[in-house]
Amino acid sequence: MAARSLLSAMLVAFVLTQLHSARALTLSSKLIHRFSDEAKTLRILRNGDPKALGRWPQRSTMGYYHLLASIDFQKQNMKLGSRRHFQFLFPSEGGNTVSFGNDWGWLHYTWIDIGTPNVSFLVALDTGSDLLWVPCDCIQCAPLSATYSTTLDRDLHEYSPSGSNTSKHVSCSHELCESGPKCKNSKQTCPYTIEYYTENTSSSGLLVEDILHLAAGGDDASTASIRAPVIIGCGMKQSGGYLDGIAPDGLMGLGLGQTSVPTLLAKAGLTKNSFSMCFDEDSSGRLLFGDQGPATQQSTSFLPSNGNYEMYIVGVEACCIGNSCLKQTSFKALVDSGTSFTFLPEAVYDKIAMEFDRRVNATVANYAGSPWKYCYNTSSQDLPNVPSVTLMFLANNSIVVHDPVFLIHGDQGVIGFCLAIQPAEGDTGTVGQNFMTGYRTVFDRENLKLGWSRSNCRDLNDVKSMPLASPKGTPPNPLPTNEQQSTPGGFAPAVAGRAPSKPSAASSQLISSQIPSLRLLSLLLRLCLIIFVF
Repeated sequence: MAARSLLSAMLVAFVLTQLHSARALTLSSKLIHRFSDEAKTLRILRNGDPKALGRWPQRSTMGYYHLLASIDFQKQNMKLGSRRHFQFLFPSEGGNTVSFGNDWGWLHYTWIDIGTPNVSFLVALDTGSDLLWVPCDCIQCAPLSATYSTTLDRDLHEYSPSGSNTSKHVSCSHELCESGPKCKNSKQTCPYTIEYYTENTSSSGLLVEDILHLAAGGDDASTASIRAPVIIGCGMKQSGGYLDGIAPDGLMGLGLGQTSVPTLLAKAGLTKNSFSMCFDEDSSGRLLFGDQGPATQQSTSFLPSNGNYEMYIVGVEACCIGNSCLKQTSFKALVDSGTSFTFLPEAVYDKIAMEFDRRVNATVANYAGSPWKYCYNTSSQDLPNVPSVTLMFLANNSIVVHDPVFLIHGDQGVIGFCLAIQPAEGDTGTVGQNFMTGYRTVFDRENLKLGWSRSNCRDLNDVKSMPLASPKGTPPNPLPTNEQQSTPGGFAPAVAGRAPSKPSAASSQLISSQIPSLRLLSLLLRLCLIIFVF
């Protein structure tokens, strides 16, 4: 062992001596201008097709200088953008959200603008999935005419990449293409298919990159317009709930995946890696990117799933009915704005529901075909006194739902109400949209925690320079009907597949260099370096 250590020490000393003798060695690289003949040749070799050059500028022409200047302007804007880290970003049409009740599956929606020229889409908001997709070059999509909906005063739109000057197809070799291994060749446009938890509900098509139009607000911006490149699903074929009136104009996934809008905005350095959603009792609300909430908010940490943070999962320590917290009611829950109601693991649900039933002073009602077990009759047009439901978290933080029920309307008005909680399969529940109502809910991805504070979604004191009024002409939210009760659990788009993180496809190439003084070593250093400026 001593002889081996001595030999190792002698070898290290020899290598250091040889490196010292080669201290005069210098490495050099060739700089190539982005529009030089060498760059032109390399571009052709890399793509294998001269057509990939597009309109290659001829040196010393006005077009050549115009292109150089435009690139310089883009770089300046990028530098300014990096210095101006916007406090808040929101969709260019205001960031207001609205729920159309039973007609559109009880989800919240917001208007967004995509492409150049911009086209408007009314997309559902879903923290349980990642991809932003819209109806596009449709093969099988929901009807987009206002005549098919009692809540719309204008037709919805269909996106077409060929109609946008800023659209780019995402190839199968792109790091965000999850279907890459299934592609026939790397240059093929990346396909996508998302299967949602709701039975037979899916969206499929091709991935494109295009501009999402945003506005900036907060202390460091007045009304700046932002053109953010994002990944968009060109949804050519939808199925299930997406053909039956749910999200007919698309869905914005706000999950933790690499293709989600919050992820892409944060990676571009436009704002903090966080966003908030606020749903008011009147079915209006707000969506803010970059919002980390007020200092006074309550919070709890996200929990990993299989060692990774892939979903917004939190740990509920206990559930309470009124002022009574029940034993053995802890569970993990996915916080999902794309789920209309709240689901508890069956054992927890049974304890909560029975305690709720014990405290309710009303006659039990049965509605034919209803999946809701705990329903009651009422002769009052007002909501009867019902006990609150509280979810307790670590450090005594809590989410309190004062009216954990929904009303049932008949021909003569309110005829009953039901506990708006359902049992879930497995040991993981879902905190749905109904338990988020009345709160400004913050998904702080930067610090991996969920924050919340009571809010009417208009009086956000720390949000400045933003239009906070609800959009004019917003239709009132219809209350649940008997027809709605026949839909088990409401509509619940859940976690979609996310593109796994992969190393960049770009790799460093080394210029081989021989060092005579190191030829005696078994280790041959080959360094290939090409610095290519594009």
